Amino acid sequence: MKNHWQLKNEQELNGVIEKAKQTFPFLQDDQLIQHRAQLFKALGDETRLRIVGMLMHSDLCMCEITAALQLPPSTVTHHLKLLERGKVVHVYKQGKFTIYQLNQEVVMPLMEERRDIHV
Repeated sequence: MKNHWQLKNEQELNGVIEKAKQTFPFLQDDQLIQHRAQLFKALGDETRLRIVGMLMHSDLCMCEITAALQLPPSTVTHHLKLLERGKVVHVYKQGKFTIYQLNQEVVMPLMEERRDIHV
């Protein structure tokens, strides 16, 4: 075991960056990085995870989400905008209602519970 940390030189750091890009191909494209960051930001909040959980079972309008979570409409609107920006939800109109639908293709692979991982 090493007794002290040795800083990596520029060549070693470039090697680390290249390995990261091979492991996570989206790191090779700034726009893809931004999209991925928005996705994780959208999922990085307890309230938004509750909304995602509800939308896994049913499409809902904002008033239903507001009633279920017992939060002010302005708070729910804020969370729904972040979920929309992160491509976590699809939004469509039905009459006077704006309906939110979970983007299951994006979310489900991330949300599946792994019982062998403890955070």
